[in-house]
Amino acid sequence: MSVETRVDRIFRPRRGPTFVAIIFLALAWFANEVALAWAHDRIPRGDVSPLPDLWFSLFPEVPVPSKKTYCAPKSNGNLNIIISRILRTFWSAGIEQLRPRELCGDLIISGHTISLFMAALVLKQYCPKKFYYVAELSYRATFIAIPCILLARKHYTIDVVLAYCLTTRIFWTYHSLSYSYHQGNFDQIPLKQSIWASMVPYLEADAPPPQHFENLWKWPSNCLRNFRKRMP
Repeated sequence: MSVETRVDRIFRPRRGPTFVAIIFLALAWFANEVALAWAHDRIPRGDVSPLPDLWFSLFPEVPVPSKKTYCAPKSNGNLNIIISRILRTFWSAGIEQLRPRELCGDLIISGHTISLFMAALVLKQYCPKKFYYVAELSYRATFIAIPCILLARKHYTIDVVLAYCLTTRIFWTYHSLSYSYHQGNFDQIPLKQSIWASMVPYLEADAPPPQHFENLWKWPSNCLRNFRKRMP
């Protein structure tokens, strides 16, 4: 019996963990939007110069961008205003082209850096072995993109560093806990003391062990069958 067949037979997928993961994603999105809406009324405006930054000092000839960017007037920041800002962002799916730009002061952590490193880590972890070059290409593209983000001067260096540390530590911590759970020594590792470690057994209960996991590239069977029927 092949590994794939054995894994599919033993580890039946459950909808519960997927639903819990979606809930966590929604809560993270909501917390991010609340932070943006709240910080908008609490940042300096006008002719305030950027803070001293190591990267900026290395490239002083690069101008500060977005000096003419529109920011909505400050308000008293009450609950109704914050909720209205969150709803406008929600209905536009976060796409600025679908709504007027109004929130300023979201340079707390680099979301672009988080997306880049998360994509690279996922490809490195789950990409089929025969497509290893895709993961390597993603890593190289990520390390090229990071200096470009800093050169654009839309983020401070600390924003990018924090984004890298946050993304890699969460990803590596979860997968270390997952591997330990499947190896049977979950209760013996120090990472077990983390707050969200108790969720790992629930989320990983229906997952195959890492040594049995194979991410195979498959064409949809129906599409391939229909294509063959049309062939002369």
